[in-house]
Amino acid sequence: MSDVRHQLSPRDRVELLCWLTCGNLGAWYLNEAWPEPSFQVQAAHKWLDRHMRTADWLGIARLSALAVDIARQHASFVDAEWARDAVEEILNTDDLDFQSRLVRNVLADCQRALADKRIAD
Repeated sequence: MSDVRHQLSPRDRVELLCWLTCGNLGAWYLNEAWPEPSFQVQAAHKWLDRHMRTADWLGIARLSALAVDIARQHASFVDAEWARDAVEEILNTDDLDFQSRLVRNVLADCQRALADKRIAD
């Protein structure tokens, strides 16, 4: 197995942003509070390690800030039973189900946000 890590592709950035956003929603669901920045860093590194990717700290910081903004837009979703089930699945599996309604909604917003902001690595 190779230890080579690749820079984030545009698709990777979308998926990482979605992962961070859903993580924020999970934290909101569990604690009714938004997580600290250290949560963002840990979540980003977990995703990067699992996908053998690398990103600089500024890129992670930008994606993390954007993830919080997007999560706040979706915070009311966690009150819906269908969304709570999706959040609980994310919390239990450490992965995103891109077929779930919640993840599809968040992913679409992440794609739009990155297209609008043109956020670089």
